[in-house]
Amino acid sequence: MIYAYGITAQGAYHIKNNTPCQDAHNIVKLRDNMVIAAVADGLGSMEHSDIASKLAVEVSVNYCKESIASSSNSDEILKIIEASFSLAQNTIEKEAQNNGHRIEQYDTTLTLAVMNDEILYYGHSGDSGIIALTTEGLYEKVTEQQRDDEARVFPLFFKNKWIFKQYEKNVSSVLLATDGMLGTFFPIYIKNEPVNIHVTLARFFMDNKRLHIDKLGEDLVKMRIEQFILNIPCDQVDDDKTVVVLINTDIEPSLQPDDYYKEPDWVELKRKRDEELKKLLYPNFFKGKSEGD
Repeated sequence: MIYAYGITAQGAYHIKNNTPCQDAHNIVKLRDNMVIAAVADGLGSMEHSDIASKLAVEVSVNYCKESIASSSNSDEILKIIEASFSLAQNTIEKEAQNNGHRIEQYDTTLTLAVMNDEILYYGHSGDSGIIALTTEGLYEKVTEQQRDDEARVFPLFFKNKWIFKQYEKNVSSVLLATDGMLGTFFPIYIKNEPVNIHVTLARFFMDNKRLHIDKLGEDLVKMRIEQFILNIPCDQVDDDKTVVVLINTDIEPSLQPDDYYKEPDWVELKRKRDEELKKLLYPNFFKGKSEGD
C-alpha cells in the first residue's frame, strides 16, 4: 500500500510582500500500489507564475491519471509523463494568450513522479527535485537543479531541458520538494562529506518507522509535518515551501550502519568550512602551514 501526504505553505517573504504563494502540488492515487504526484514552483519575479504552477500540477497529474493503464509498461509510462509536460506547457501558453499576457509571466518549474510498487518514474524541469529512500536504506538525490551559470532557473518553457527517466534503483519512499524546502536536505556544510544529505531530516519526512503513516493515517501525519514546516525559521527558509511524500509501507528498507543516521557535528563542519574559505581568500597567509598549526 502506498500512502501519501503533501503540503504547500506560503513563505515568509511572500507574506511580507503581500504576494501569493507560487508553489503548488497535486497527488492522485491510481491504485493501492500506484500513485502520481507533482510539485511546481512559479518563478518569483513573474506576475502570473502562481497560476502557471497550479495549472502545471493539475494538468500533468490528471493527464497521467487518465492515460496510464494497469498494463502500461515502462516505456509507455515515460512517454505519458513526457506528453503530460507538453500538455501542461501548452495549457499555460493558452492561458497567457487568452488573457493577453506574455508567456514569460507564467514561468514555472514542474517535477512529477509516478511510484509503481517499488519503481520510480519521473519527469523533471527546473530547480525543484526528488529524493528517494532506496530499498537498500540509502537516501539519494534523484534529480539535479536546472540553473544556468548565473543561477537563473530553466523553467518549463525550456523543453530541451526536460528529463524523463526510470530511477535505476528500487525505492520504498519518494519525496518531491520545491527549491525552498529541497535545499534544507543538502546543507552547504556537508556538500563535500561522504554523506552529503541530511539523513536525520530525510528520515523525519520519509521513513515510516518515524511517521507510522499506516497506523496514524495520512491526515494526522500531514498535520504533524505541516506544523513542523510552518515552524521553520524564516532565516532558514523564507521562500514558499512544498513537500510531497509517497511511502510504500509494504517495503521495509534495509538498515545502514548506525553512523549513517548520526546527526552531523555542525560546529566542526562550520569550522572546517570557515577554514577552507580563509585559505581561498588568504592563500599567502596559510602557505607552508601544516594542518595542526
